[in-house]
Amino acid sequence: MATTRAAVTLMKVAQVSKPGGQGFMGKRLALLAIRLLVSVNLLYAAIFLKFAGVPDSVTLFTQMSQAIHGLVSQPVFRLGSGVFETVMAVLLLIPKTARLGVRLTVVWMTGVILSHIFVLGYGWFLVMLLAVIYLLLTRRQSHWGEPESVGTTAPI
Repeated sequence: MATTRAAVTLMKVAQVSKPGGQGFMGKRLALLAIRLLVSVNLLYAAIFLKFAGVPDSVTLFTQMSQAIHGLVSQPVFRLGSGVFETVMAVLLLIPKTARLGVRLTVVWMTGVILSHIFVLGYGWFLVMLLAVIYLLLTRRQSHWGEPESVGTTAPI
């Protein structure tokens, strides 16, 4: 029941209305909250994992460096990705550069996911799992704002 109420609340916030209206302000606040959460996540990964040199992070970037035959050394690869993630987080926080930050984040995360699948060897199971999740999410979004009876079929 609480999940349904939360979903209804999110749908109401996401409804587009005239600038200056209550729905418009709610949408702006929701987008700001999402930008803040993504920025905090990127900064956490950069500061506490990459810049601090956590052993698991060093191991991961050593594997990535070996996958490209050492063209980029592990410290340069690890610290460079930390700097890039910090820049993306800052771009997301500045309203005028937020769209650029979103685009860079999507491209960056696509590369991260693909490198984890193909370089680190998570395999095709993860690819199929991500595809199923994507299909479920996109199908669910296409029915937002429609009555619950839509999508049900009558007996033949």
